Amino acid sequence: MEHPKSKFQFKGYTITRSLIECRKRDELPEELFIAFSPKGIIDRKKGAFQLSLGVTVADESKSFRIEIDATADYIFEKKTALDELDTFFYVNAPALLFPHIRAYISTLTNLSGFPPITLPTLNTTALGAELRDHTHSLSKD
Repeated sequence: MEHPKSKFQFKGYTITRSLIECRKRDELPEELFIAFSPKGIIDRKKGAFQLSLGVTVADESKSFRIEIDATADYIFEKKTALDELDTFFYVNAPALLFPHIRAYISTLTNLSGFPPITLPTLNTTALGAELRDHTHSLSKD
């Protein structure tokens, strides 16, 4: 039996930039702060959405910092209603990408000779408004 395809599909991601800086290697911070910088591009003609998500993890004194830029590609059914697409773009897309960035940061820190930094699982719903403000459409159709 064939399963129906979802109206919105995650096609993959790429880490386009990563940076790790630690000025005091022996003293990794106990408390880290996480900031996000989301941007999106909608191409209704192709039925495609691209999410660019920047993630910065740092301590208060900025002696430890990780910056990751990732790009994820999604496809959607062109005939999907706009209100449904809003949920897919602004809620689901970041939620699908963030676990990959989270795992990458853990691996990156571990392979760099640091104790692995394991970010908590986060509800990325709050990114939706900022992502909506930083999303543009390539075509109106």
